[in-house]
Order: sequence, then C-alpha cells, then structure tokens
Amino acid sequence: MEQVLQLVKDYWPVAVCIIVLILAAQWVVRSLIRIISLAAIIGVVLVLFFHFSPEEVIQMGRQAAVATQEVVDKTIAPVLDSELKDADITFQPDGTYEVKTASIRIVGKKGETKATVYYKDDKWEVDIGQLGKLFEDRLGKAEQQTTM
Repeated sequence: MEQVLQLVKDYWPVAVCIIVLILAAQWVVRSLIRIISLAAIIGVVLVLFFHFSPEEVIQMGRQAAVATQEVVDKTIAPVLDSELKDADITFQPDGTYEVKTASIRIVGKKGETKATVYYKDDKWEVDIGQLGKLFEDRLGKAEQQTTM
C-alpha cells in the first residue's frame, strides 16, 4: 500500500490526467445513453400513443434530414457560390490548399474528402461534397492553372 501511495505522490499529474480521462469518458457514455434513450422514448410514444407505424417514424426522420439539406441548399449554397467567384486559391507543396474569400477561409488537403471552413471566429469540419459542385470545379480549375 505504501508503494502505491509513493507512486501516486511521484506521478500525481499522471494520476490526475487518468482520473480526468475516466470522468470525461463516463460523461460521454452517459450523454450517448441519454440521447439514445430519448430517441427511443420518442419513437415508442409516437408508435404507441399516436398510432404511427415504426416505418412512419423512420420516414419522418428521413424527411427531417431531407428538409435540413434543402435549407442548406437554399441558404448556404448560394452565399458560398457568390463568395467563390472572387476567391483566391493557393496550393502548398505538401498538397494542402487554402481558399480565401472576403469572409470565408477553407483549408483542406488534395485527395481528402474533409475540409475546414473558417468563418469569423468559428470553424467547422465539412465534407467537400457539401460545399457544392461550384467549389469542386473552382478548385480543379485553380489546380490546373498552377500546374501549367
């Protein structure tokens, strides 16, 4: 027992980090369980009390996802398209690229499907496909111009 106490005294920062990691893992697991439980309860209530079939509940979830994508296509995509017309695109020797516009900065690596979008003080990891065909076309043209 004395050896364990001496070990903790000598390596207390490591012990604190391990305890913090364990607490964080517990918090994440509890949060996931709560979210899954809430979704299950909502599904059960819809099926039992409102007489929806399980297929209808699944279809409502799909419709919500489609509606969200439509909102993105109608609001964010036009703004991004107008921004990309005047964008400055630079390529680095390591394969990364940077797209700078008046208010947006996009950083990614050639061949990867993810990119980081910076807007004011916020940053998001996005799938390049979500940025639209115009972004991919503009990036391809800029890359061809730099290789010439």
